[in-house]
Amino acid sequence: MSSVFNITSGENNYFNSLSGLNSSSKSSSSESAFSALLSGSSALGDMSLINSGAYRKLLNAYYSKNPSDESTAAANKKELINLNTANSDASALASSVSKVMSFSADEENRDKIKEGVRELVENYNKVIDSASEVDNTSVLRQALWMTQGTSANSVSLSDLGITIGDNNKLSFNEEKFASVDMASIRSAMTGKDSIMGRLATRAGQIASVSLNAINGVSSSSTYNKSAGYSSAESRNVIDTFT
Repeated sequence: MSSVFNITSGENNYFNSLSGLNSSSKSSSSESAFSALLSGSSALGDMSLINSGAYRKLLNAYYSKNPSDESTAAANKKELINLNTANSDASALASSVSKVMSFSADEENRDKIKEGVRELVENYNKVIDSASEVDNTSVLRQALWMTQGTSANSVSLSDLGITIGDNNKLSFNEEKFASVDMASIRSAMTGKDSIMGRLATRAGQIASVSLNAINGVSSSSTYNKSAGYSSAESRNVIDTFT
């Protein structure tokens, strides 16, 4: 799980850069000129510049250096899909942990608890996969903390038949679980400070920060290549860019 656990940016002869006469400074000049355009500079208010085609050259030079609306939208759409998956998986994990904790830790519920733990392990591994695809520091940090917390309890989890692999994913030995004493099971799943309780809290935090990230991406607004203004605000974040 390598990913779970970089924006970069003239010349005095402004009008030469607009006309493409000085190629070495074309990029930096066009960028500063574009800033002047947005701030209402009187230089670009000169109709002769528009008539000469300098205005069009300026926009073309600027957008040849900066990402297009289409590429930005495609990147945002991919990130939204990944964030939605991470949010869904983390929510499912939190739900499965809560389900396990809802059972009374006694022999008559052993099979129900076993099935709940099996589901929990599956959802945990899905979170590992989906969180690693997200390009959001908060989500990645929460996922890292989840794996660190799990590793810190590796001995107790092993006693329950749950082991941690090299890829930070879990595996569940149901046969071993069948022979675990109920006191150990009760200790692991009772209370918010138990292993299961802390895992439920962390899963909820991953779901929360991924939802915040979704809202951040889906409400972004940018100037587009046609000098228009586009704003993407929608509850259906996937449809925003389709």
